[in-house]
Amino acid sequence: MNKIITSIAAVFLLSLLQSNAQLSSTGFENLADESVFTQASWTAQGFTVPWVNGFNQNRAYIDDAFAKSGTKSLRVTFPANNFGPGNSGAQAPLMVTPANQLYMSYWVRFSNNFDYGGTSEGGKLPGLGGGGRCSGCTTCDGTNGFTARLMWRTGGRLVLYLYHLDKSNPPCGDNNTLVVGGADYYITKGQWFQVTQRVKVNSGNNHDGEVELWINGQSALLRTGIQFVTNGDKVDNLYFSTFHGGSSAAWSPGSDVHIWFDDIKISANASDIFQPLSLSNDDNKDNVLDSSDDIFKDFIQPLRSGQTFSFKNEDENELELEWFDSRGKFIERNKNTSDLIIVPHLKSGIYIIKFSHQGKWIARKIWVEN
Repeated sequence: MNKIITSIAAVFLLSLLQSNAQLSSTGFENLADESVFTQASWTAQGFTVPWVNGFNQNRAYIDDAFAKSGTKSLRVTFPANNFGPGNSGAQAPLMVTPANQLYMSYWVRFSNNFDYGGTSEGGKLPGLGGGGRCSGCTTCDGTNGFTARLMWRTGGRLVLYLYHLDKSNPPCGDNNTLVVGGADYYITKGQWFQVTQRVKVNSGNNHDGEVELWINGQSALLRTGIQFVTNGDKVDNLYFSTFHGGSSAAWSPGSDVHIWFDDIKISANASDIFQPLSLSNDDNKDNVLDSSDDIFKDFIQPLRSGQTFSFKNEDENELELEWFDSRGKFIERNKNTSDLIIVPHLKSGIYIIKFSHQGKWIARKIWVEN
């Protein structure tokens, strides 16, 4: 099959050239098993980390017992009968170039014996933040930053734990339940799951900030109309913050427990975070386009809602493009013999695009923005 794409609309190329964002990431592969992970270890992985808590207190180690990819991951310990960031888990702001909007993702695994807490069950997981990283049941005044961490609640129910200027649960953060497939999301101990997040800071004094979350690639939450700051602070860090609590022993686990983290990524580019996903059927490979014919390999993401982009259809056969949401629900089908494709008018998020040509097809996961 002839190569179908020879050009993509100049607007996509321009958007790529204008972006100077860099991907910050680690999979912990170049570190020795059971080595202590410290502030210097973060620096060696390419991160700027102004301070740490727990990492220099022997509560974080490299581990080859579990890994989402490769052979290594980061194991964080939560000692029995302890709570709060000073004595439980670990914290470190992973600083990046400030941006109006950042994306991040990581894989996380709770130990089989994980104790969510005592009479009060709850604890923190990493999320994006900015400025002074308002947290700790303090008042966010628009000049002391914001945080959009996650939190486990009773029984492992996962929520967005959000500190912003107009939070409705003073003095502590708002709890926003994550819903996947129509049901509240609960952590399954002993299994890896992926957290992906987008945070867009508000402009000026406007209420136009946003937080969006996905669990294992499935939409879990979109919150809009947020005022984070009044002083122009941007999103500038992944706040790696995980501990039991809470502010009393009621939040403490009854035994030593652990959480593993792997494949941490932070970027201002959606395409760095949302990797292509092949939907090919191994039992029916004759109907799947070869990788050399993968027409999506040159896509510059994100695509724009309503945007027109160009294909070079050399053999003038009919092309078919189908659009699906992240759960696989059909949205729209386009058939034509022209060299122009129009992105449907979609909300920002993950979508699946399936391209069919001469009886063969290929599909990829893509990111669309308004």
